[in-house]
Amino acid sequence: MLNIGVFCSSLDGEKIFSDKTKELGAFMAKESYSLVYGGGKLGLMGDLARSVKENGSMVISVIPSYLNKPNIIFDESDKIYETENLFERKKKLIQLSDVLIALPGGVGTLDEVFDVLSLFALGEINKSIFLLNINNFWLPFLEIIQHLKKNKMIRASDDKFIEARSLKNLYVANSIEDIFSHPQFI
Repeated sequence: MLNIGVFCSSLDGEKIFSDKTKELGAFMAKESYSLVYGGGKLGLMGDLARSVKENGSMVISVIPSYLNKPNIIFDESDKIYETENLFERKKKLIQLSDVLIALPGGVGTLDEVFDVLSLFALGEINKSIFLLNINNFWLPFLEIIQHLKKNKMIRASDDKFIEARSLKNLYVANSIEDIFSHPQFI
């Protein structure tokens, strides 16, 4: 069974974010993919976990011990990995995942996305990450990436010292179907 790591918010955000998150969970379960995520039952995290579980697939939670509380953790997880802190959670979530998807989220989600991009750029992982661009949520992020390129803060392909892999694992999808039909999905 393929493990899909999903980064997303523990907040609800716009209604369309919740709707698409539930749709993603149902699609993953229909395809018999497992969810690996941050373990929460709140916001988009909870919407996703409930949708995957209600549609018959496996939910793997990775959560720091200080957040493993009844009012926070999704208690229907098939497997729970408890970590010492947020940094270790991110590391374990990436390790357990075959491919990664980022839904709308806040600074924690941005941190996770940037970490996957950095780890790939330096050759530490070989995993794709897809940004599900619900309601153009990721456009400002993509503008920052363009700003970095324009200012020569993304490694050039002719670098003599380090292989230029920056951003070669980043894909933007405007629909759930675009992710799962993409040639780099797996």
